[in-house]
Amino acid sequence: MQAQPHGAPVYLGFAAPYDTDDLYRLSSCFLPLGKVGGKPSWLNPVAIPKSEQLTCKSCSKPLCFLLQVYATAETDSAHSFHRTLFLFVCRDPACSKANDGSNIAAFRCCVPRVNAWYGADGPLDADLVMEDELPAPPTGAPALCRTCGCFASKKCAKCGAAWYCSREHQAFDWKLGHRSSCGQAVERNEEERKNPENIWLFEELGMEMDRETLPASLFEDLSDDEDDEEREGEKEKRRMEEYVKMVKAKKLDEGAAAAMAEEDIEVEEKKDICFERFNRVMQLQPEQILRYQRGGRPLVPSDRAPEIGQVAACSLCGAPRQFELQLTPHLLSLMGVDSIRESIDWAAVYVYTCSANCEIPESGYAPEAVVKHDFVE
Repeated sequence: MQAQPHGAPVYLGFAAPYDTDDLYRLSSCFLPLGKVGGKPSWLNPVAIPKSEQLTCKSCSKPLCFLLQVYATAETDSAHSFHRTLFLFVCRDPACSKANDGSNIAAFRCCVPRVNAWYGADGPLDADLVMEDELPAPPTGAPALCRTCGCFASKKCAKCGAAWYCSREHQAFDWKLGHRSSCGQAVERNEEERKNPENIWLFEELGMEMDRETLPASLFEDLSDDEDDEEREGEKEKRRMEEYVKMVKAKKLDEGAAAAMAEEDIEVEEKKDICFERFNRVMQLQPEQILRYQRGGRPLVPSDRAPEIGQVAACSLCGAPRQFELQLTPHLLSLMGVDSIRESIDWAAVYVYTCSANCEIPESGYAPEAVVKHDFVE
C-alpha cells in the first residue's frame, strides 16, 4: 500500500480470516500487507523493541500485539524501501481510560531494499514455501517470548529452552501447559491447532486494503461552517437577551413568557455534525477496521471529542508528526473486547508518524504518537 498526499483517497483495511493451517503465510519472511492479532511478524527481525518499550504506561504489564500494516510511499528515501507500522495495546480494561491513548503503543520500522532478510527481488513467495520449510531465525535475532512473540530476556530455569519477555508471561505459559511439557523433546501434542495459539493473544487474521469511495451526496445536508455556527450562536444570544429584558420590564405576562420560552427561544441542542458524518462513513463500509491516509485528516467521531491539538514532534529527528492511520470501533468486535465500559474501548485511535519519515538507527523501530477518542456522554 502506498501513502497518498493530503486530499488524496483514503484506503480502508479489512480483516481477512485464514484457515489455521494457512496462518504461516503471515510470517515475516513473506512480508504480509498487514495482519491483526497473533504474534508480530517483525519487519526487522533483529533490532526489535525491548521489553521496556512494550509495557503499559498505566499498569507496567506487557502490551499485546494488536496489528501491523505495510505502508510505503514512492517519495520515501532509500532507507525506507520497506516500511511497516506496528500497534500494541494493554489487555487490562482498567487501563483503557476515556480519551487517553497511554495504553496503546505504535512503532514505525523502515528497512532499505538491500538488507539481510529480504532479497533484492522481494520476500519469499508463500505459494512456493510450505510451513515446515520456513527459514530459521536470522543471525543475530533475539529470543522471542513464547507467549507474545516479543523480545525475550528471561528463560525457563528448568529446561533452558523456553524464553519470555516477563515473569507474567512465564507464569501464564506455565499454567497454559509448559508445566507438564517442560524439558520434553516435543512439546506440542497431536490435538487440533487453535487460533489464537494461546488465549493471551488476539485472534490472528490477515488484512486486505481497498480504496474508499464516498457518494457525492453523502454530506449534502450537513454543514460545519464555522461562520454559520457563529452567526447562529450570536442570533440565539440576542434573542435570549431580548427575552430577559422583556420579562424584567414586565412587558410579558407569565403565560406569554412561558409560551415564548417554549416555542420561540428554547435553545436547541447543537447538532453533532462530526458524529453524523462519522456514522454515515462507517455505515458505507461497516467492516472496515482501519483508515489510512498518510498526511491526511482523521475522521473525528464527535464534536464533543477533545481537540487533538499539537502532537509531539518526532523523538528522533524533531520533525513534526502527521496523521497516518486510524482504527475503527469494528476492530473491537473482532478482538472480542467490545463490551462498552467493561473492556478495551475506543471510538477512534489515531496514529501520527514522523512527517520526514526519518532514518531509524539499525533500521529498527521508532515509537510514534497515539491519540484516542471515545464516545462519551
